[in-house]
Amino acid sequence: MATRLDLVIPGIPRNEGDKMAMKIRSELLRLENLLNPYQSNSIVAMVNRFAYLHPVETGSELFHLIRQCIRYWHSSEGLFDISMLKTKQVLKEYAGHKGNQSFASERSCVPSMEAIVLDEEKNAIRFLSPDIQIDTGAFGKGYALDRVRLLLLEGGITNAFISFGESSLLGLGRHPSGKSWQVRLNIPGCEDDEFVLSLMDAFVSVSGNAPKIPEQNPNPKIHLVDPRTGRAVNTNGVVAVMAKSGLESEALSTALFLADPEKYHTIIQAFDCSLVYRIMPDATGKISKYVFQNSNQ
Repeated sequence: MATRLDLVIPGIPRNEGDKMAMKIRSELLRLENLLNPYQSNSIVAMVNRFAYLHPVETGSELFHLIRQCIRYWHSSEGLFDISMLKTKQVLKEYAGHKGNQSFASERSCVPSMEAIVLDEEKNAIRFLSPDIQIDTGAFGKGYALDRVRLLLLEGGITNAFISFGESSLLGLGRHPSGKSWQVRLNIPGCEDDEFVLSLMDAFVSVSGNAPKIPEQNPNPKIHLVDPRTGRAVNTNGVVAVMAKSGLESEALSTALFLADPEKYHTIIQAFDCSLVYRIMPDATGKISKYVFQNSNQ
């Protein structure tokens, strides 16, 4: 997944820790062969290549993942959309063109998840539009952390911390010196303790854009596209979601970053999350904050 994974397992003998690390590495390589759209022989790459021409049998794992993502699409009022890979590639292609947003969008139809057809009996996927391509970057790290959690528990490990690219986190069990794993959100301009999360058997996903600094590439990587417009989202700010599932936290953090604030309550109620932080600058540059805590969890 071309992303660094940091793993902390306290109180474990070195040889057992090495064995677990190798198991996790093997599982991530397996998921790479399943989910990497840029790896020509991966299952999802074959879906992207052939599903508009004919149904593609995917096997049960990818099929159920796509089905769950379609459910999240409905629950998020269309804001969590995994069908935008081709649109994203067009935007990247014209990133250096003057007026690139309109220039690119003129050359790309905005796809719709409604054009993904599932055959439950055969575990097969069909696209009704040539503009559909599955973007597993929208959910791959969250699902990978769900799988890593299972491996740890199967190995008898109940306390661990995993950071996947610093934007997808898992705090399993407890920190050796306390009740939970303490994580501070890395948000420019926000250094107070309000943005320290306490993780205990919970996942966190962070979506958004950090402010650019002069040393950075003036044409940064496009990783968020608004499915309502087909345009890249360059708004500074972050949304962090804590949930009991890595996959669900990824879906909801993406949706809420794109959502209008008045839609938050409705969308959040459709997901099983425990905490949401939204930190965005307003038109004057002042940081505005939204915090939701689910009292039922």
